[in-house]
Amino acid sequence: MLRAVLLAGDEGLAEEDLEERCEGLDAAAIVAAVEALITSGLLERVEARLHPSGPATRFDRLRPL
Repeated sequence: MLRAVLLAGDEGLAEEDLEERCEGLDAAAIVAAVEALITSGLLERVEARLHPSGPATRFDRLRPL
């Protein structure tokens, strides 16, 4: 879930697009994961789109190319 949003880049990702990017997860699992990531501070919802927050973007910069 977090990876899908990180890969979406600066424009963020609409929640509807998560089902397509996270094949195999049902809608309830996606909603639960999004809420958990928002609560933990790794994602934020801005104008109906999901964006990674500061901690998530710092973590993303640590992964090797």
